[in-house]
Formats: sequence, structure tokens, C-alpha cells
Amino acid sequence: MVVRHLCEPGDLDIVRPLPGRPAVAQRVTAVAVSEDVERVAVATAAPWFPDFGELLVMRPGSDEKPKRLGVARRAPGAVVRDLVFGPGGGTLTASLGGTEEQHVGQVAHWRLPGTAERWRRAVCRPLYAGYGDVGGLRLAVSADGTTVAGCDQGSRSVLAWAAPDGRQLAGPTGVGGSDAVAVDADGSRVAFRLCRPYERAPRGGIAVFGLRDGALTTFDTGVGWCSGLAFSPDGRHLAVVGSADGTALAVRVPLGPGEPVRQVLAELPGEARQQITRPVWGPAGPRAAVRAGRTVTVWDLAAGRSLLSVPDLGRSTAWALSPDGRALVVATPVEVRAYDLG
Repeated sequence: MVVRHLCEPGDLDIVRPLPGRPAVAQRVTAVAVSEDVERVAVATAAPWFPDFGELLVMRPGSDEKPKRLGVARRAPGAVVRDLVFGPGGGTLTASLGGTEEQHVGQVAHWRLPGTAERWRRAVCRPLYAGYGDVGGLRLAVSADGTTVAGCDQGSRSVLAWAAPDGRQLAGPTGVGGSDAVAVDADGSRVAFRLCRPYERAPRGGIAVFGLRDGALTTFDTGVGWCSGLAFSPDGRHLAVVGSADGTALAVRVPLGPGEPVRQVLAELPGEARQQITRPVWGPAGPRAAVRAGRTVTVWDLAAGRSLLSVPDLGRSTAWALSPDGRALVVATPVEVRAYDLG
């Protein structure tokens, strides 16, 4: 296994810390990585001083210093809750939220390698049970980079935007969705977990909505709770991470007529029932990174086996799989590491 350190000591430090406060950020709220680890984005925050959070983009292996993107347009600031790269790391989209006193809900989009923001859209005010809980939008992007989507935890609505200009695309009306979301390769369909307000999805139901034709199809996954979705590269199947009868598992759900019935792929650690995952489906098949205690484990869902475990992680850590499933990136307030999965 190859482990790479992607930044130098001090690269993630806050540029203008409070007097008498350390420059090291107190928390990493999100991390994203592009194919082949060409670009990595890291969002840091100081829980009691959100103005001092930063969003950094780095190019591992180059001589470039990490670039800082502006996330807060006015006081009292914003906290990055989720990040996704477009294909090749050419774009970056962030979901922004704050705390109970900071009623901020936005989606911001940048075209890289520059630092100029391309567009920003307001979303429903996030709901929080406390700092550290995921609030705001959970994001997904199509493999061709044309469509960005998310399920808003505040309004229970499914939203999608055209990545080039931020134009909002048609979404399902009167259909609730939350947390788990995926976009197919050409950006024409959005899959999401069905959700009634303050209720769990019935029978683990998921929906696939056509952004071009408006067709809505629902599927019974057989799991009681869906926490992550990924389209297969050909768009014929969905990998669904969830739980059934107290067991965390992954299943493959066919989307077309005449396809085989759903297939259980793997049993996962029980902690997978209590977290939102972002499985990926690349050339090596579907994979997911799941945290159990202080350890993050990458699972080959098709083979039903673990590929890598990274132990001794703190609460301030964030992690992400590359879109091709070939690398895991783990970010702490002082370092960023990439693990080659082959």
C-alpha cells in the first residue's frame, strides 16, 4: 500500500488567527479529491469562530501552494459542509452552512484552477442538532460535470443545477428526499432516498427522477434505511448502502426491465447505519468508505471485502474516496494523506 503526504506542515494553518489563538484549525469539516488525486480540497473550521474557516485547494506533486477560496461574503461567516469535484478536478462545488445563530444555506461553485467564484445559490436554512452534525445540502455531481444535485435536509426537497451557469433544473414536485443522492454519468437522472418530513423512507424506498423528461420511478430496495447511492457507469444499476433488520449492508438494484432482482453485495460494520456515505462506482466496481469508531475502512462492495483500514482518527478528521475509487484521502487539521487502493 502506497501512502502519500499531500501537503507540507503549516499549509493548512489559518492565515489570520485570533490573537493568542493557534493558527492550526480546530476541525476539518469536509474534503474532496479528484481522479488520480490530481486535486484535493480541504475545508477547515474553528467551531466557535466560523469566520476563521477556510477552503483550500491543492495540487499534490506540484510546487503550487494551496489556494484559498472565499466562502464567506459577509459576517458572521459560513462553514463548508460538503464538497465535490467535477471531472478532472476542473470545478469544485461546496455546500455552505453555519450554526444555530448563523442562518446560512448556500451552494457555491468554482471553475479551477482560478479562485474566482462562478455562481452561488441560496438554499433552505439548514437544520442542526448541534455543531458537527451534517446540515445543508449533501452534494453529488455527474461524471461529465454538467449537473450538480443535492437533497436539502431543511426543506426535504431535491435540487439540481446546471454546473456551467448555476441554472436550476426541474426537480420532482411534492416528493421528499434527503441525505442520500446520486447523479448518473451524463447528468440526466438523479437518484435519491425517499423521505417524508420527520419520517424514515418507507421500506427503504428510493426514487430516480429524469431531469430531461420528468419521469419519476420508485424502487423498493429491501433495506430499512438508505444512507448512500451510486449509479453504475452504464446507468443500469444503483449501489445502495443502508441497513435491514439491524444489519448494515450494500445491495445492487436494477433500474431497467428484465434485469435480475436486487443482489446483496456486502455486510458492513454496524456504524454504517448511523452515517451518510458517498459510495463511488468506478472501473474497479462499487466501493464505500465507512467509519467505525476511530477507524475508516474502504469496502469493495462487489466482492464483499475490506480493502484498507486507517485507524487512530480523531473527531476533527474528514475523508473521501476519489471518483474512480482508486484512492482514499484523509484530512486532519495538520496533514492530508492519500492511500492508493489500486
